[in-house]
Amino acid sequence: MNSEPNNGTRLGADLYGLWCAGRDNLPTVAAVYSAAGEALDAAAVGVAGAFVRSGNLPGVPYGPAYQPWVELHDILAKICHDTADNIEATADALCVATVEYARADYEAASEFARLLEVNGEPRADIG
Repeated sequence: MNSEPNNGTRLGADLYGLWCAGRDNLPTVAAVYSAAGEALDAAAVGVAGAFVRSGNLPGVPYGPAYQPWVELHDILAKICHDTADNIEATADALCVATVEYARADYEAASEFARLLEVNGEPRADIG
């Protein structure tokens, strides 16, 4: 295994891989987390009615399972939304790094541009 840092055409191929990760792979994964967060948010709408206690006890409109359900929902939805945001930020950072590395190495930039031309601009599958 070569321990030397990549440069030139090898670095250009690596840059294309980073670009694909930043433009396609990571945004696709972020979209899954975002959709999960949106689904959790949609599930929370109007669900309080399912926890209403019969008999309308004064000051206790919901049964004992309501508050833990709300807390679990809020935690899971936050995890999904935060994860989507973090993955999107990571994807952006990969693309910035790719451009900066390409600026520093003409051969790498040429190979990166060639691979973009041959393979096309990667696109996220976010349906």
